Amino acid sequence: MSRLRVTSVRPAEHADVVALAAMEDRAGRRFDSVMDTSWWPSAPDGRARANDGTVLVVGQPIVGFVHLTHGIGRSHIEELSVLPEFGRHGIGTMLLRAALGVALDRGDDVITLTTFADVPWNGRWYAAHGFTPWAGAVPADLAERRMGERALERGGRRVLMLRELRDDPRPIPAVSVIPLRDGPRGLEGFVQYRVATMDFAANAVVFPGGRIDAGDRESAAPLPAEVSARHTAAWRDTAAADVGGPATLVATGRREVGEEAAADVDASELVPWDNWITPIDTPKRFDVYFFVAPVRGAAAATWRHTTSEAHDSRWERLVDVARAAETGELLLLPPTRTIVDELVALGSLAAVLTADPRIRPVRHDLEGPRPRAKGSAAR
Repeated sequence: MSRLRVTSVRPAEHADVVALAAMEDRAGRRFDSVMDTSWWPSAPDGRARANDGTVLVVGQPIVGFVHLTHGIGRSHIEELSVLPEFGRHGIGTMLLRAALGVALDRGDDVITLTTFADVPWNGRWYAAHGFTPWAGAVPADLAERRMGERALERGGRRVLMLRELRDDPRPIPAVSVIPLRDGPRGLEGFVQYRVATMDFAANAVVFPGGRIDAGDRESAAPLPAEVSARHTAAWRDTAAADVGGPATLVATGRREVGEEAAADVDASELVPWDNWITPIDTPKRFDVYFFVAPVRGAAAATWRHTTSEAHDSRWERLVDVARAAETGELLLLPPTRTIVDELVALGSLAAVLTADPRIRPVRHDLEGPRPRAKGSAAR
């Protein structure tokens, strides 16, 4: 199959910028059901947006984008658009969280926007994400912006909203293990179908894993020198050293696999693969260190469903997981979507084990094209 259309948020490239205006016009048709839009002008040229601030997109080709402009201590969301057929799929939330993250990383204190107050997917939706109406005197630049949008009030009451930016809650260090094997019809992964009652990633398809416990540091056995050096180099751009280093990460991964899948993995076989930090605007956040665990021969039969956090666990062709995610049959969170898409592109266990990707923390679910460049060549 072709690659997943939707993985994570990414910075706009030239082809995306060219397509922005047409996509925004299509997205605007959603308002036809709640107001007269016959007088609306065409969307601005995408190059004008790209030359004024930051444009982030989702999809290849794009299905949604957010445009931010930046001031001193404050960013402003100029536009957030999602194609109607991709509505209610979490795309807008992905874009909003990435926008919050970009503003946070700039050192901004607040982020602002103007929107229709009473349209459910406008004012009410932003309120659910922590935005509140601006109270008090409006800064001159925002007042001027509101004057420029005065014509839009023909469609309904407009409101200036803001949200304060804080890098919280603190991400919880965690480890996830990606068990892979070469199946008769392609690369397979051992995945879990999480139950609906979980307070994080409910109903999602995930790989085994969990938070780093205090006991993992204490029980972590020293790694062989060559393995320790390899893992230390792989995690060098992350905060792995602050959570106990490679030995602790390996200990957590092995414990979680034993608890959730009744399997035992050789510490020397685990391959550092990725690091994702849950965006802000979520009630619980994790700093997840991903390992690949190659599984060969009869060892695959030792992997079983043994966790109450999921209603099923089994070996699946990753191309089938990707296909089901593409059609909406399965829920994959952005890190899992991106990793599955990358693994499908690599295609085999041998290709995965020789990939040697450069591992950098992915914040705000904002990531560039994959597969990634080799880590050894980039260091």
